[in-house]
Amino acid sequence: MTLRILIAADGSPYTRHAARHVIDHLDWYAGTPDIHLLHVEPALPYPRAQAAVGKAAVLAYQRDESEAALAVAETELDRAGVRYRTAWRVGDTVTEIGAYVKANRIDLLVMGSRGKGAIASLALGSVTQKCLALLEVPVLVLRGADQKPATKSASTATKVPASATP
Repeated sequence: MTLRILIAADGSPYTRHAARHVIDHLDWYAGTPDIHLLHVEPALPYPRAQAAVGKAAVLAYQRDESEAALAVAETELDRAGVRYRTAWRVGDTVTEIGAYVKANRIDLLVMGSRGKGAIASLALGSVTQKCLALLEVPVLVLRGADQKPATKSASTATKVPASATP
């Protein structure tokens, strides 16, 4: 049985980080996993906008944005010589990821966390949090390498003068 891994691609540095993580840990798996990349482009919030500019223009824009977002992970996977397949959808991100996971029998979703913080996540919601809550597959959430830990370690939280130790 081949493991199917989906990398959720938004074109950010987190997409690159997710692709690198999968590449760097290919030896974790018994066989070569089947890697999928998916970008979900939000639908236009105003239906009349499409009527004004035309359906073809909107589709071209969504395709260009999706291809640019996917290119971030594609570059990393191509450099490593890793085979993959790509797809893009238009709609609600979590709904479309869920549909893709089900249709392609994905075993593991890999995605980055932007780390907005607790208040922003409460107010705005989080794609990552919604995926964790709603999807029925394991979700590997990667924080960016440049993000600091949410809590301080014991050694940095309390400064103990050298003279105080025995």
